[in-house]
Amino acid sequence: MSIILAMHMITHLLTGGFIASWVLMGKEISLKEKIIILGMTSLLGILPDLLGTRDISPWSHSIVVMGLVMVPVVYLLRVFLKRHTYAQLYICFAGSVLGHILVDSLGHGVHLVYPLSKQAYTLPLIYLGDPTLWVPMLVGVILSLLPMVSERIRRFHTLLAVCIVGYLGLKLAMLVQIEQTVPHKFKLTPAAVVQVYPLGDYLVEGITDFWKMGFDVIDSQRTIRGIVTVLGGDMVLHGNGFFGREGKIVVSNTGKDGLKQAYRVPPSDREAYYEVIEEKNVGSAIILIVRDQEGVSRQYIYREGRWEEEAK
Repeated sequence: MSIILAMHMITHLLTGGFIASWVLMGKEISLKEKIIILGMTSLLGILPDLLGTRDISPWSHSIVVMGLVMVPVVYLLRVFLKRHTYAQLYICFAGSVLGHILVDSLGHGVHLVYPLSKQAYTLPLIYLGDPTLWVPMLVGVILSLLPMVSERIRRFHTLLAVCIVGYLGLKLAMLVQIEQTVPHKFKLTPAAVVQVYPLGDYLVEGITDFWKMGFDVIDSQRTIRGIVTVLGGDMVLHGNGFFGREGKIVVSNTGKDGLKQAYRVPPSDREAYYEVIEEKNVGSAIILIVRDQEGVSRQYIYREGRWEEEAK
């Protein structure tokens, strides 16, 4: 098991435990009962994955289906935990399951309201396993196991939750900023699509990579790929290409987990591809200087919604 996968599982285990620790924080109960409840909520935190994968069993990651399934389950559990109200136990146990689903939706596609809709939804903010999420949750769970209960501990626990929400808010603000900034930084046609996502497989190599967002630009004659650091810094490009002829931009539900994905359909099997060397403004015109694999440079100018090659 890779370290990233282990942290992914830890995130789901701690999601349920953190929710339960928040509910239990103000209650005077024994350490044994705390461990039992935290253990049960942690196990329920991975239940959706045990019921099947998202593509084979979409209902396992539906807040509608699992929210209803947990109604009788929590009722049965209350037989053994009579000191707690049904509402408290539902927040603990159902919250663990639904929390798993909502966390998943921040990393990849989830059929959130299946069977009401078979559409997969996502708000791509994190790569699952991000320690910025599970470390505060781990601290909160440990605090809940302390023998004493004080207002200061409860406030600190609440602060941890605020930090998690604030971090997600920062990632959301970065996502929106990238979507708005990229079309102004690069000259794109009206048909261009900007796709923003957290760094994923083969891109996360260290802890700082969790704090970065990637983006892809799909345009009729341009393809751009880059990375932006959430904590600030310059945009780093990993690809800035140009095609000699226009291609068609298609948006369909063919992406991973059935999500909408944009891609470019080339006009032919063989087309010229160039590396963009420079993009500059000359008066009111936008000019691209590109280079082919042989090192030969060409110049394109943007006129009336399309790129045209300039004669040397």
